[in-house]
Amino acid sequence: MPDALSEGPVRFLLVSGHRDDGGWGLVGAHWLSIDGQRGGFLIAPRALWLGSELARGFRSAIARGWTPESIYRYWQRRIGPAGSVMIDPQEHADTLFQVARRLGAL
Repeated sequence: MPDALSEGPVRFLLVSGHRDDGGWGLVGAHWLSIDGQRGGFLIAPRALWLGSELARGFRSAIARGWTPESIYRYWQRRIGPAGSVMIDPQEHADTLFQVARRLGAL
């Protein structure tokens, strides 16, 4: 994980949903490197269950031949309510570390 956090700059989509404590809030972020080659789902610590499910979905899509960029674009087309989650519009950060801090993961 430390190597990944040095990734930057990145674009990202914040995802909100039901957290482990029963409340609503950030569960994680879909992220993609600016060159589109690397990406993933960063989990917010207060939403390990739902965040883990979304991260598992990312890994499963990669295993089925999707690219990080195609996965990111899939979620980017679902801005707003998307099933049991809410997807915020795309943002940019200088590093993935900044995204992790925003999620409270550091």
